[in-house]
Amino acid sequence: MANHVVGMPQDPAAAKRAGVQNGPVSPVQAGLVNHFASSRGTAFVPTLHQYIHDVIDGKRFFDPHATDAMLMRVLLAIGEIQTYWCEEKRSEAISLLKDLRGMLVDLGEFDFCDKRIRSFFEDSIRSLETDAAADTVDRVAGDNEELSKPVRCIPTMVSAVTLRYYKWLARTLEHPGDIVDLGSWMGASSACLAEGLSENVRRKDRKIHAYDSFIWRDWMRTYTEDPELLAANIRDGDSFLDYFHRYTACFRHLIEAHRSVLRTATEQSPLPALEWSGGPIAILVMDFDHERAANEAMWRVFSPSFQDGSTIVIFNQYGNVPAGEVRDFCRNKTGELVPLHKPRSSAKAFRYRHIA
Repeated sequence: MANHVVGMPQDPAAAKRAGVQNGPVSPVQAGLVNHFASSRGTAFVPTLHQYIHDVIDGKRFFDPHATDAMLMRVLLAIGEIQTYWCEEKRSEAISLLKDLRGMLVDLGEFDFCDKRIRSFFEDSIRSLETDAAADTVDRVAGDNEELSKPVRCIPTMVSAVTLRYYKWLARTLEHPGDIVDLGSWMGASSACLAEGLSENVRRKDRKIHAYDSFIWRDWMRTYTEDPELLAANIRDGDSFLDYFHRYTACFRHLIEAHRSVLRTATEQSPLPALEWSGGPIAILVMDFDHERAANEAMWRVFSPSFQDGSTIVIFNQYGNVPAGEVRDFCRNKTGELVPLHKPRSSAKAFRYRHIA
């Protein structure tokens, strides 16, 4: 779970049912999440619906070169980018690059000029040009896993596809070491990992270490339909650690919660800085933030305990639209992070390889 958010989806339940990544997003991405996840679409639907009727009835003229049409094409192009990074099918990169380059040309000829939009497309093109997506990564790992009802009822910002993958990963884990879950929120990811670990005959004394600030923010209300949690009316800034313990109670013997934060130059918090005891790590889930500073802080703290050829590192926000810095971080560590699994979601898993 990221530390902040600037816009929220209108229908998170539909997004979760559709398996779409449902994490902190921008207002533009929030619309896109709903567009792909729900037949009801976004808050723009009534306006667009009426607009279409007006064009059909001759009350309006639709100019394909006007500002509104151009912005619609920009949104659809962003949707294509998000779809690519979630599915990461290299065979589709060439056509997507062609479309994005055409979009840049159109933006250059268009009266409406937005430097941020243009910069986003330029960055996306560079990322696609240098992307080394491998068709050899496993894209179906965890597809057939079933989650128990108590786990499915935990409020979450993570897609169902990713949660099933987490269970499968812990259930099939063979290498020694503990599991680290960074950004556990109400505990859905931790519980899925614990459920898988509980079915692993080789689990021995392994633990899942769940890290989060466990501080409630008002925007989090968007991601829960639990009547009890909504009725609790938790105030902004309050701790929700008790709720984490309640939701993950059946796996309490496997989960150890740590209330702390990743310390970065911009992170200001009275909570203690996240630390690691130094024991070997078998699996690490990174879901704190999509900014480079957070990922670099994670690497400083935990990578000394990664095991050559066995530790699996998952970046849950890898495929999200604003996660360009996550993808850059992974590309910069190409020698150390070897692509392993690509669920049909925003998450991507790598196997750690030590470089002397």
